[in-house]
Amino acid sequence: MHRLGITAVVVTHEQEDAFDLGDRIALLHNGHLEQLGTADELYATPDTSFVAAFIGRASEVPATVLSEHEARVQELTWPVRWGGPGVAAPGAAAKLLARPEGLTITDPQPGRMTGTVVNRRFTGAIAYFSVETSEGLVLEVAGSPAAAREGDTVGVEPTGIGLHLYPVAG
Repeated sequence: MHRLGITAVVVTHEQEDAFDLGDRIALLHNGHLEQLGTADELYATPDTSFVAAFIGRASEVPATVLSEHEARVQELTWPVRWGGPGVAAPGAAAKLLARPEGLTITDPQPGRMTGTVVNRRFTGAIAYFSVETSEGLVLEVAGSPAAAREGDTVGVEPTGIGLHLYPVAG
């Protein structure tokens, strides 16, 4: 619409349509404006846990706040982006929403989260792996189609992107 020099309001439940057509997107939830911004902004810097979970894909992981830039996840320190309101309170319980590209499959080693690949979904250049930890946590991890097979024990590490931390109630 920008190219044509006109303003239009499009109401849709289809994320792809909103991303394709909208210069700016207003994401509403129960009549409340959750976030207003470009598709890139909603995906990369979601203001609320609802936006992070609604836009794209994300695994929810229990965590403890260490700072605005770090969280403890199963005794491991992971880099994160604080997405909650206010200031990150060290020691507070939090939920980490991890995009599939925010995690990578590695060899299982001490000091890494480990789990079993319970599902592999091939999409061409990449595959999505569902990795279940011994605690029953299931993480969706994007990677090379050859990274693992169903039944493999793998390590999971953060990539440093796509990890958004929110207060438990947020």
